[in-house]
Amino acid sequence: MEIPKKIVWLVSYPKSGNTWFRAFLSALFNKGVVDINDLKTEGIFSSRIFFEAYTGLESSELTDEEVKILQPQVFNQMAVEHPKERLFIKVHDAYGFNRLQKPIIPTEGTVGAIYFVRNPLDVVSSLANHYSLTVEEAIVMLNTPDCQLSRPSVNKCWRIQLQQAILSWSGHLQSWMEVSAFPVLFLRYEDMYADTFKAFKQAITFLGYSSVSDDEILLAVQASGFTQLKQQEQRKGFVEKVHNNYSFFNKGKPGGWRESLTERQVESIREHHAQLMETFQYYP
Repeated sequence: MEIPKKIVWLVSYPKSGNTWFRAFLSALFNKGVVDINDLKTEGIFSSRIFFEAYTGLESSELTDEEVKILQPQVFNQMAVEHPKERLFIKVHDAYGFNRLQKPIIPTEGTVGAIYFVRNPLDVVSSLANHYSLTVEEAIVMLNTPDCQLSRPSVNKCWRIQLQQAILSWSGHLQSWMEVSAFPVLFLRYEDMYADTFKAFKQAITFLGYSSVSDDEILLAVQASGFTQLKQQEQRKGFVEKVHNNYSFFNKGKPGGWRESLTERQVESIREHHAQLMETFQYYP
């Protein structure tokens, strides 16, 4: 069976700009209109709904190893059957392999990936807000080499999402830096914030959308601005929130860690991630 190359993976360690970019794509594909509760992308790689729809199996009855053997087949099948020419799928999983030594992210139906990377010093506060953790607990999560999401002991997402190996911040980023099976574009959150049009146009060029005009990109950038997304959430809520006691679209401004982290906390993060922080120019 020939598998068409349709899938673009929108990859990030949690709280690094993935949802913001999906809102931009939604506005771009919908003539400048975006509804945060009806984003025009194809969901998340870890969705139990996708998995069960394509396999006909009850995911809760399978082990994590069994799931990871089937996941590549699920998305290759989606590439074959889905009527859209391009599928945009969010991923929080690190790039890893199952027990058959096959990548859990299938390469056959993949066009490429965009990886959104954000200063881990700023990620921490967003993680704490998102998962209702203390800052110290969020730092432990960021620094844990074998961190897993969507386990019952971690958060309530396990009911709708499969287990995700996100590793540490550095482990996650490094795993995707080593991908050679398809092209990966790395976009820094800070560059997205500083010049959104330039960063998002770079992504559109990477995706090969040569017919998309600058005016269309600008319209989508304006429609998906952080203020607009936050106002929508305040008016009608956001279905992707994990807990009800926080705002998903919180502050978003780079450098907030200077007011929220102690010197000891900053040093703990730098100690674990100094090499890649330097690679992506996250200096003091």
